[in-house]
Amino acid sequence: AANRLASRGALPELTGTTRGSDSGLIMGEVYNNGYPTPYGNVLRLTGTGDGEILIGWSGNNGAPAPAYIRSHRDNADAEWSEWAMFYTSLNPPPVPPDLNPVGSAIAWPSDTIPAGYALMQGQTFDKSAYPLLALAYPSGVIPDMRGWTIKGKPASGRAALSQEMDGNKSHTHSAGASSTDLGTKYTSSFDYGTKGSNTTGGHTHQFGSYVNSYWGDSNHTSFLAGNGAWTQAAGDHAHTTWIGPH
Repeated sequence: AANRLASRGALPELTGTTRGSDSGLIMGEVYNNGYPTPYGNVLRLTGTGDGEILIGWSGNNGAPAPAYIRSHRDNADAEWSEWAMFYTSLNPPPVPPDLNPVGSAIAWPSDTIPAGYALMQGQTFDKSAYPLLALAYPSGVIPDMRGWTIKGKPASGRAALSQEMDGNKSHTHSAGASSTDLGTKYTSSFDYGTKGSNTTGGHTHQFGSYVNSYWGDSNHTSFLAGNGAWTQAAGDHAHTTWIGPH
């Protein structure tokens, strides 16, 4: 068995339904002969189906080059697939054109912006040189977004690209008052006069029992039972209160 794979020289690209004539694995050279990159080497695997791996090399010293792969199924009338590119850290996939349509305002967390983008600082642009940007900003002026934020357009009352000022700006008010003589005002009055209270205060008080003694001798004996004593019922009285006018 061979210990190395020898080059077959320049191999023209197979197209349409054409398959490789050699079974197994062969290697050929790519040099401006129809492949998706001008320079490189191609590995062709032929069995019941076919496959090719193209490893390009750059015309610039030390520069990376792309690599591709494609296949052909086992039917005689089948055609080759399109070449598919391998993406690497030095050959990343392109940004889809519709990922950020031209004119999109996107947030970016750095003062260093990506290539192909511009800061929104109120600058004018040539609408004929940037027709897609002019579709987004017909005035030819990119909005100045410094210190501003983007707000969704409400259902009514606002226009796209219109500027809405804040509703609570710092401000002051001045005010004055003129003097007005309201004159002299009076209230009504009524004399309530003098009012008196009722006279239902009559009452009596009872105090201890006593006995009647005979003769004036202090040493005596009483043969009568004691009786109670009452004060006179002369407590009725009244008060007079003056209320006066109000």
